[in-house]
Amino acid sequence: MWRDWGAAGLAAAAGLCAVPLSIAVSESFLAIALVARLAALVRRNAPLRMPRAFWFWLPLAAIEVVAWRCSPRPGAGMGEMRHLLLIAGLFVVLPVLNGMPQRRRVWQGLFITSTAGSAALILGFALRAYRYRHALSLGGDPGFYLRNGGFGHHWMIYATVEILVFGAILEFRANYPENRRWTTLALAINGLAIVLSLTRSLWLTSLLVLGLHLLWRRSKWTWALPVLPAVAFWVVPGPVRYRMLESFQADYYSNTERVQMLQVGWKIIRQRPLLGVGPGRIEELYTSYLSPGDPVPAFHGHLHNNAVQLAAECGVPALGAAVICLAVLLIDLTSAHREAPDRDWRFISRAGQLGLIGFVCLGTADYTYGHSLGLILLSFAAVFPPIPRRPVLVHTCEPGREMAVGRLR
Repeated sequence: MWRDWGAAGLAAAAGLCAVPLSIAVSESFLAIALVARLAALVRRNAPLRMPRAFWFWLPLAAIEVVAWRCSPRPGAGMGEMRHLLLIAGLFVVLPVLNGMPQRRRVWQGLFITSTAGSAALILGFALRAYRYRHALSLGGDPGFYLRNGGFGHHWMIYATVEILVFGAILEFRANYPENRRWTTLALAINGLAIVLSLTRSLWLTSLLVLGLHLLWRRSKWTWALPVLPAVAFWVVPGPVRYRMLESFQADYYSNTERVQMLQVGWKIIRQRPLLGVGPGRIEELYTSYLSPGDPVPAFHGHLHNNAVQLAAECGVPALGAAVICLAVLLIDLTSAHREAPDRDWRFISRAGQLGLIGFVCLGTADYTYGHSLGLILLSFAAVFPPIPRRPVLVHTCEPGREMAVGRLR
């Protein structure tokens, strides 16, 4: 395994598999992988191959850096700059996992760790339900008392990682029927955790991902999908049902805050369309865009929307560059699936498609672009299949002669 994977490959695999468990462990292993990868590049023992999306990501990174340097308070945007460095490092590190068996094994490791994280969320829900049973019986908000993120410690971090894993489990189960027994168990645990996360955006996005999966496979269960929410409403625990009903209350504080944040973001974009107000400055400027008497959300560090947040902080050109980069990724993933020579390629490319779509859709209700763990897993899921394939040598029918082919095996 050391010979096939190498130090950088093993460290990168460990870092990816640790994403659902711990950001510290994940980034530590990825840092080790980056050092090993750079050492190999310096010794010229490994080629530096970049996917096509890298060249479309560079303009986005450049615009964000310009917006950061032009900001009145550059120090406030250090978190966003760190995310850019993280993505740049991933572009360098992740190609070390250049074989389909390696990528499949990493996904299998992710299924194990994500299932462990989902089990922790389910246990946390049960413990909180018991601990706060008196407050809940008096009409307490389940979203306040029961929500948790498992090992991720926050429900939106869990949601960002889980939506990427959820689509991959669906595709793995369909493409590898010999593993259906344990993948069904993993899918059941992750599905239950999604329901008990009490995160409405994750509910809707998971339903969308499931629908796309069934539709693409032309499953007969596609027709039953519209009735799934109605069935779930009658079988889920009371706190989950209460949370569902809150979604239809126009005056519920979370609903009104989302609307207010979109309005604030639109005001910022109209006032500063070119370079925005600068990365990391939303929280300090948020109240200045409110009308007198408007309620101030308890948390307003971001605008709960990737597109609005990016345009408000770095300008409309940054949003345009991000849209182009995501479109290129989706096109490349679609092409990779269309030309897939075997089920490994079909699984990897389709998992990337569902992960990318889920990440973008979840980002309409939260700032998923601001979560490091989500960025790590998105890079692995969506950037891998379009990486250029290097020729390999294969034997022809005549002994002693070889020829090059253009498809990576």
